[in-house]
Amino acid sequence: MVCLFCSPIQCRFVAMNLMRLKHRGITHILNAAEGNSYMHVNTNAEFYAGSGITYRGIPASDTDHFDISVYFEEGADFIEKALAYKNGKGKVYVHCREGYSRSPTLVIAYLMLRQNMDVHSALATVRHRREIGPNDGFLRQLCRLNQRLASERKK
Repeated sequence: MVCLFCSPIQCRFVAMNLMRLKHRGITHILNAAEGNSYMHVNTNAEFYAGSGITYRGIPASDTDHFDISVYFEEGADFIEKALAYKNGKGKVYVHCREGYSRSPTLVIAYLMLRQNMDVHSALATVRHRREIGPNDGFLRQLCRLNQRLASERKK
């Protein structure tokens, strides 16, 4: 299960609350905003050491010109492995600072790459669960991924 349980404002706080994460059965964390600036969430593998939670950080910035697409495969691989953990019992919490742009973009890319969804279906699936708003640059990158995957599937 890809976890989208927090409201956008709570995302970074939930990511730093080990007790809440453990209570929710989270086994893996994908931080789409790793870093120590105001726009990032300052956690890393050391933060989760000893908790039993497997961590992966992506130092994405929520700007139109940031190339998050270079992390699509890495993020999808991590989510896929997390969900397969202990014969499908894994739960991955994908987050960023607000849960509005970066983390939904990576979840949408996962749905496209591993669940064979097109960009419209993947966006609708995530929007059905929560309010999201990937920035325009991220949306363009998802559209390019959609075009690439569509052409690969035709071959």
